Amino acid sequence: MEFFADTANMEELKEMISWGVVDGCTTNPKIILREKGCNFETRMKEILSTLNGKPVSIEVTTNDTQEMIEEARKYNTWRGNVVVKIPMTENGLKAVKILGAEGIKTNVTAIMNKNQAVMAAKAGATYVSIFWGRIEDMGYDAQQVVRETVEVLEEFQI
Repeated sequence: MEFFADTANMEELKEMISWGVVDGCTTNPKIILREKGCNFETRMKEILSTLNGKPVSIEVTTNDTQEMIEEARKYNTWRGNVVVKIPMTENGLKAVKILGAEGIKTNVTAIMNKNQAVMAAKAGATYVSIFWGRIEDMGYDAQQVVRETVEVLEEFQI
């Protein structure tokens, strides 16, 4: 099991790292906006450096396939532990396929069910991020969704 901090706050991140449980970090534009006055690229590079080789997911800011690819390529030059967060959309899946062929790691985000997770994995995603809270908010059993997803991914070795 891997535990990923979901923050762009350096104090929070360093505190969680001190617990010895952090295997990586995820971010998104909303999380970055909470860090008033910080420069996006500077903060991402600081997080990448702080995690010293552990995966850091940096989310694209567009839904256009070509623009996602361009952002991903840019982020990927920042450090070897970049994982590009891509939305679970048709355009996102197209981008994941292309990025995977280039060796760029991806994390498909906003997964709500097993089928989406399987499609993302088949497209070449390095990680799939199942949104437990949102699934529960919609009235579904997130634990069941995760259980079924793990079973399928293991069964088909993807």
